[in-house]
Amino acid sequence: MTGYLAPVASLLISVAILLTGHGLQLTLLPLRAEILGFSPADIGFTGSSYFLGFVIGCLTIPRIIAGVGHIRTFSVMAAIATAGLLLLSLSETLTAWIALRFSTGWALCGLYMVIESWLNERAPTEIRGGILSLYAMITLLAISGAQLFLGYDDPSSSTLFIIAALLLSLAIVPIGLTRTIAPHPVARVRFDPARLFNTSQVAVVTAALGGMVTGGFWALGPVYASAQGLSAEDVGLFMIAAILGGAALQYPVGRLSDHYDRRRVIFALTALGAVAAVLTGLYGHGEAALIFAFAFGATSMPLYALCVAHANDNITDGSFVEMASGILMMNSIGSVAGPAVAAGLMGWFGPAAMFYFAAFGLAAASLWTLHRLRAHRTSRGHVRPFAPLPEMTPAASTWIRGATRWSTVGAGLPANLPTIRGKPAPTAGSVFSLTTTLVFIVTPARAAQPLEGKFGGGTQAGNSR
Repeated sequence: MTGYLAPVASLLISVAILLTGHGLQLTLLPLRAEILGFSPADIGFTGSSYFLGFVIGCLTIPRIIAGVGHIRTFSVMAAIATAGLLLLSLSETLTAWIALRFSTGWALCGLYMVIESWLNERAPTEIRGGILSLYAMITLLAISGAQLFLGYDDPSSSTLFIIAALLLSLAIVPIGLTRTIAPHPVARVRFDPARLFNTSQVAVVTAALGGMVTGGFWALGPVYASAQGLSAEDVGLFMIAAILGGAALQYPVGRLSDHYDRRRVIFALTALGAVAAVLTGLYGHGEAALIFAFAFGATSMPLYALCVAHANDNITDGSFVEMASGILMMNSIGSVAGPAVAAGLMGWFGPAAMFYFAAFGLAAASLWTLHRLRAHRTSRGHVRPFAPLPEMTPAASTWIRGATRWSTVGAGLPANLPTIRGKPAPTAGSVFSLTTTLVFIVTPARAAQPLEGKFGGGTQAGNSR
């Protein structure tokens, strides 16, 4: 496998650097906004602006890549993201923050688009699952590890902004020096909401509601934790716990959905997620907060990949790429609405309302899935096995000329799977996904130390729509 990594080694190094900087700003910006005196509603609008920029980027950046290529696009987007972050450290008005967060969301979309389309084209078919799972591992490790920087200095200073900006800009270096030939331009996929809904109602509704939940968490989770009296360092640990939960359950939940009706797995996960969200809102103090944050992440973050897998199960014309892109777009639209709605509720009912809103969204998804289960008890079987990958831009799900067709979920497996006694053999994707969970458990050694602040002290049943 080492030899196969050579064409994408510089890209993966850039990913690690880039997402460490991005992971730091994800938590830093809400904390800084709170210090500036922004209300929860204001902070929610800035988060919605970021996700709106991401959605617009999905629609506009493929044209830029087609015009100037991947490497130039990556450099430009990294420069815009860096400049936006530094300007945020200097700005104190809500209008400036909304505009700058939109621009950083747009730029981050372009960076993800370059990374994922490049990985898709350059990864050999026989180990594409392994490389993409390695990418998922690097993504989650970088974002979670970045939270530990929050203990280095106070969010009110410019130090953490400078560190994050340096990381974003340094991510250009490995890609800029690569000798690997850049991939072909990104293909654009048509978004057809009506066809999407008619194909898989459970996937569409759950993806949108799941986007509202996770979007609200990323934008306002640090604000909730800070409102509980936690230090900036402990806020980082709170966020790490949720990310660890999402990483830990991706693989087992996915494997379970490969053997049972995915709708039943989605129903169970959303129902448990609603309970976890309520408990997180009720117990925001002490070590219980870490436990419930872990449970919340474990039940809410795998939903996106399950939705894409379920949608693919209902495809009859081979349009896996269009379906994966559509599900992602619904998830992103939900992410735009989530922070604004959750922030309004926090302003009216207090910080815990963010998690009660998440509980409502997950409960609604659970009830809708139960309704569809009762309406359509028959199954179509599983078209493609689950692949535990992070939420991706539509570019990652498109056909790249000269590359094998691949969709976001189910991508990790080549056309002819090796078998052992008639059953699929473990794939590189499975191995790397399991490695992700293990590495996450042992990496953040700081999380195992005494905490400060208030911490201290399917074949059996397939799927229909």
